[in-house]
Amino acid sequence: MKFFIPILLGALISFALFAIMASLVATEEVYLEEVEDFTIITIINEPEDSALARKNRILDPPPEHVEKPVGQFNDRTVAKAQAKLPVDMSMPKISIDNNFANQEFAVGVIKDNDAIPIYRSLPRYPVAAAQQKVRGWVKLNFSVNRWGRVEDIVIIDAEPEVIFNQAAIDALNNWKYKAKVVNGKTVSQENLSVRLDFGKKQSKHIIY
Repeated sequence: MKFFIPILLGALISFALFAIMASLVATEEVYLEEVEDFTIITIINEPEDSALARKNRILDPPPEHVEKPVGQFNDRTVAKAQAKLPVDMSMPKISIDNNFANQEFAVGVIKDNDAIPIYRSLPRYPVAAAQQKVRGWVKLNFSVNRWGRVEDIVIIDAEPEVIFNQAAIDALNNWKYKAKVVNGKTVSQENLSVRLDFGKKQSKHIIY
């Protein structure tokens, strides 16, 4: 009996709470009515000043008509005028003198001449002669072939003997000539002489 009353009271209280909660849930239901689509219309009142400005607006004047000056023609007019001009197809008469015996031509004519040097190299001074401060010269005889190359070199005389000979021969071998011309053709030229001098500053040559 001691525990029966509290248990009964607890059951009654629990039942009451469930009943209250059921009633609350039933009352919280919300019903939404469907709303038809609608359009928003905005009405703007135009100010009076803009209406007056539109009424009083002045139109721009039309562009002035520019007259073309008299005497000037466009490209089409000139082309049409040229197409209408008569074309003279007659060829000019050219007189040709067939007598070539009395005419002289200077262009391309090769005149006769002897061999002309176009490149000369100075001989190298021998080291022994430079150390001893020896001066001297070498006289050589040679030929120039039809291609302008030096050949057939022979030493005629030298002072002092031997010391400058090889340097003189090596230098002369490097010379280049414009070959001798006879009757418009290049030919060999023989018996040419030159003396190469060896001095203080540099060697020099004297052609005979």
